[in-house]
Amino acid sequence: MTVTAIADFLAVSYRPDLDVLVARWLRPIELAEMEQGYWALLAEAELRQCRRWLLDVRRRRNTHQVGASWMVRTLLPELGPRLGGRSRLAYLLMPEYLRDAAADAAFPPPTYFDGKPFVGERFVEEQAAFKWLQAEDE
Repeated sequence: MTVTAIADFLAVSYRPDLDVLVARWLRPIELAEMEQGYWALLAEAELRQCRRWLLDVRRRRNTHQVGASWMVRTLLPELGPRLGGRSRLAYLLMPEYLRDAAADAAFPPPTYFDGKPFVGERFVEEQAAFKWLQAEDE
C-alpha cells in the first residue's frame, strides 16, 4: 500500500485488497486546504476508478457548515460523472462529533442520499466503516 502525502495535512493510500481509497486528515485545516485535499482525493480515485472512500477526519477536528456546503454543492456532484456508479463515503469520526450539534447539522440526513450517485455514513470504528464500504447498496 502506497501512501501519498497531500501537503502536510492529508495522507492518501489505496487498499487494493478492498478497493478502498483511505484519506487520513493529519491536522486541523482551513476551507481552502479542505478543498485542495478533496480535489486531490477525487483525482486519485478517478485514476483508480475507486468509488469507496474511507475519510478519517479524527485529527481534522473542524467539520463545519461551510465545508459541508462546499462538499454538497461542488465536490459530490462530480463523483458520478468522474467515477461512474454510486460512490460510498465512510467518515471516521471521534465519538464526541456524533454528539456535537454543529457537526451533526453539517452532515446530511439519510434521506438526502436517496437517488444520488453517492452515499455517506459516519463511524467511530474503522472496522465498521470498512464493512459498510464493502456492502452493496440496498
